[in-house]
Amino acid sequence: MISRSGSASFDLRLLVLAIALSLGSGSALAQSTAGDISGTATYASGAVVVIKGLDSGLSRSVELTPDGKFRVPSLPSGRYEVQLVRDGHALNTSQVTVLAGQTAQLNLGTEAAQATRLSTVTVSANAIPPIDVNSSETRTTFSASQLNALPVPRDIVSVATLAPGVVKGNGAFGNLPSFGGSSVAENSYYVNGFNVTNLYNNLSFGEVPFQAIDQLDVQSGGYGAQYGLSTGGVTSVNIKRGTNEWKGGVSWSTAPDWARATSPNVMRANGTTFREYDKNTKASNTYDAWLGGPLIKDKLFLFALAEFTKTSITTYGASSTSSLSNANSTTTANDLTTRSPYWVVKLDWNINDANHLEYTGFNNTDSTTYRYYNAPYVDGVTSKTTYKGDLHNKVGGLTSIVKYTGYLTEDLTLTAQWGKMDSDNSSYTVSPAGITTRYNGDINAPASGCAYTAYNGVPWGPATCAITSSVDIYGGKDQREAWRVDLDWRLGDHELGAGYSDESWSSDAGSSYSGGAYHYYYSKPSAKAPGLVMTKNFRTGGRIDIDQKAWYLEDHWQATEKLMLYGGLRNDSFNNKNGADESFVKQENIWQPRLGFSWDVMGDASFKVAGSAGRYSLPIAANVALRAATASLFVEDDSLYSAINPDGSPVLVGTKGSQGHYIINGEDGSTPDPRAVASKGLKPYVQDEYILGFQKTLRSDTVFLDNWTVGMKATYRKLRTTIDDTCDSRPFYAEAARQGVDGAWDDEWSVPAGMVGCWIYNPGSALSLSTTLDGSPRTFNVTIPSSTLGPRAMRSYQGIVLSAEKQSETYYLNASYTWSKSYGNTEGLVKSSNGQDDTGTTSDFDFPEIMVGANGYLPNDRRHAIKLYGAYKFTSEWSAGLNLLAQSGAPISCYGGGGGTLGTRFGYGAAFHVCNGEISAEGTSGRTPWLWTVSPNVIYQPSWAKGLSMQLSVINLFNNDAPTFVYEQYETISNSGRKTMYTHYKLPKYFNTPRYARLQLQYDFSL
Repeated sequence: MISRSGSASFDLRLLVLAIALSLGSGSALAQSTAGDISGTATYASGAVVVIKGLDSGLSRSVELTPDGKFRVPSLPSGRYEVQLVRDGHALNTSQVTVLAGQTAQLNLGTEAAQATRLSTVTVSANAIPPIDVNSSETRTTFSASQLNALPVPRDIVSVATLAPGVVKGNGAFGNLPSFGGSSVAENSYYVNGFNVTNLYNNLSFGEVPFQAIDQLDVQSGGYGAQYGLSTGGVTSVNIKRGTNEWKGGVSWSTAPDWARATSPNVMRANGTTFREYDKNTKASNTYDAWLGGPLIKDKLFLFALAEFTKTSITTYGASSTSSLSNANSTTTANDLTTRSPYWVVKLDWNINDANHLEYTGFNNTDSTTYRYYNAPYVDGVTSKTTYKGDLHNKVGGLTSIVKYTGYLTEDLTLTAQWGKMDSDNSSYTVSPAGITTRYNGDINAPASGCAYTAYNGVPWGPATCAITSSVDIYGGKDQREAWRVDLDWRLGDHELGAGYSDESWSSDAGSSYSGGAYHYYYSKPSAKAPGLVMTKNFRTGGRIDIDQKAWYLEDHWQATEKLMLYGGLRNDSFNNKNGADESFVKQENIWQPRLGFSWDVMGDASFKVAGSAGRYSLPIAANVALRAATASLFVEDDSLYSAINPDGSPVLVGTKGSQGHYIINGEDGSTPDPRAVASKGLKPYVQDEYILGFQKTLRSDTVFLDNWTVGMKATYRKLRTTIDDTCDSRPFYAEAARQGVDGAWDDEWSVPAGMVGCWIYNPGSALSLSTTLDGSPRTFNVTIPSSTLGPRAMRSYQGIVLSAEKQSETYYLNASYTWSKSYGNTEGLVKSSNGQDDTGTTSDFDFPEIMVGANGYLPNDRRHAIKLYGAYKFTSEWSAGLNLLAQSGAPISCYGGGGGTLGTRFGYGAAFHVCNGEISAEGTSGRTPWLWTVSPNVIYQPSWAKGLSMQLSVINLFNNDAPTFVYEQYETISNSGRKTMYTHYKLPKYFNTPRYARLQLQYDFSL
């Protein structure tokens, strides 16, 4: 391991002290972008404390209070010299490193300074940092040195899962983390204090180059009132900054395919191949170059980094047959190439000692090309054959952040921040003949290109050129713009905080069937009878907006020398608008109280008891507006046909729709009345959390037992209110009959044209709105009681964490064991069983019958998790690290049913908790196997080449290939009563990441 200066004599103690913060946390500074220095001195009055940034030249001085205390707030992270000065003479000098969001405490009345929160230069070699007794938050902090040296995948999510109580979610959502039982769509992500979470569906965020990260904070619970928009966890990244010394570096990281294992092939019970993995390939290379230093010494600093990553992946799909006897079937393969030219620029300007201005800019554009091929399975073996075409995706863009910090007085600090994030979200396809399919978001005009055709689910047609069944909008954009102001005021024993933020989010989004239509051929024509074809037209698109405002107040009160009390109050307001710029959900005054305490039992920071209680809320994701509240078209026509045209469309026999014409979910191309979309007085998505725990430093004459810090923490989370949609039209049909207007209805399952087909509400509460009941402009005030719509939403999480950490001059070790249980009838905003990423509008609660048997163990329930990571330094040149995970499996459910199940008409195939005619409760059909990984690394820093380091990491050394999730669909029943049994039920859907090796060469230099 090497320091950022490239010194080969890296002191393991600094890394040890930084990593020892697994249960630590810090001051309540907004979004963890700055830190504090505070402490005491025993000298007489008249002395002042002077601090100077060793990296930045920033200088500040504060007076001692009558009782000998001092505090310097809101300091940029870095190294500082702290002096106690009286009559122009330095009485004591210490050095301390400040991290964002944390407070370094010093006792300047002693000969050597003591750090209670982070490593200091003066800390003794064998001492473990005293326990943080000034906060009740649950935080894990990683420094740049750790991130560059830990044997983990080089992405924020993988690092976040090192924290106790955090697990990776379903692979359908990109392995995003689940914090404390919450769904993967309930987290917030920050860069330099700016929220970079993608509010379209909460399933992505603005990533920065890994080498640009100076600090990564993972807050898994108990966070204060300054944090909102999250019922899961908060991950904060701070970018590196320039110093008074010009420093730079270059690195190359490669993960070659030849050093990578593959997941095991998946076979059905009858011996036929379901999915073949041994032909899959993946390779990546990442190149970084960076430079930082003073443009004007002590005044203006620059840090800049450029990164280029190229990733190449080949994958083969699952065989499409569901037959138990057919060994031959069809699938597709694709070659994926992603190019990621990222860059970061950070500017810091010390205007004077009381004013600091900084700018952060980064671009994270990814351009991906998928080259599709037919890849039929023949006798259980698949291979590429015909080239089908390309799919082009582009995501990401430019983010800019400007922040001002003003030290108005010694006790009053003001910060103001503005940020803007632009992100592309665009796709189009190109056929082998050069035909391009694009969709511009206009629901009145179909997507260009060729329609997609299929026969009984298998892509089919004599001359179809559609590459995928649907395409996303071409030229789609997401944009976030936000500003916030925060005040920090020290008033005696109180540290008061207040803040206000105003954010706007917009998305130009949409999707369409390729060519605007989807032809599904049920049967082939013959001399005796024509065939049957279903033609669906689906198009949605528009600009959707969210306005968000929030304010908070909080107080950290040092009630006694040993007891700190925290009280906070947050107030959020959300305004969700449809594509016509009309509000369809407006929630105001969402009150979220937060409480906490920290008790320094012995008064020496060796034994801490702490707890917190708080309420947390989420806004409605922007994607809800696209289908629920914005104009969209979803029409089905069932027709007879005699042949297929060259473009894949049917040659009709008789009129279009002669066998049935349906407007699905009321999506007839018109913008719904916003009053008819969401329930009046809709309550916010709210969760309550309670945490209680302790930490204790052990002292012993036995070397092995000495200097361990052990702890235990209990967490309870309960979902109080959720927001979802119901698509049950039967109660509205009954109301229409009562009003005498049911003549406009075909039956109770199909709403008339012009009427919304799904409605947003709080499961467990009544649905009340103004809507048409007959398709006319006339509206009716309708209230559907909760008992008619189904059960209330339920989710609870209980977790207990046992932790232990130790350090010495030559090694550090961090270990934790988590027992947890996640139980209820809703996973949250997304649904793992079918990979549904319609955030906030999953199939849950669509009908009361869907929720029969839904109560059980939820997909993110991992009963046991053991995590261990650490490092050992053998010599000044050689060191090694280890990351170990052992985790119990995920619960398995059994889904079945369809038309006619539990008295319903609509298919919803394999969405009911019904297997083989019996109710099968959620998560009660077994569990996936235990998952365990051992990932080591070795680092060589040759003394003959100062600044050079070579690192080899092997992720999942023993190639544990346990499945992480399995297919849970058991059967589907058609409207005609035909049952289809799935031969892939309980077969692996996603595996633990196979073994791969990563080699990194890095050279750091100083100018």
